[in-house]
Amino acid sequence: MADRWPETPPFGGQFDEVLPHLTIAQGQDDAVLEEAEADLCGRLPVTARVSSVDLMVHDGTRWQQRASFALR
Repeated sequence: MADRWPETPPFGGQFDEVLPHLTIAQGQDDAVLEEAEADLCGRLPVTARVSSVDLMVHDGTRWQQRASFALR
């Protein structure tokens, strides 16, 4: 997949295949992660229509929206 972005491969080309994903939680205590997992397991798979996607960046302190891309 990195060949699709020769100048700026996702994750610096570290991975051969990059799959789209949604991060639900990261860096919380195990109890919080386990509660989120238990809550989500009964709700999967998620089916939705998406009209745009947002590029979020972390500046070391907080997440900020860098750009938004409309989808057809």
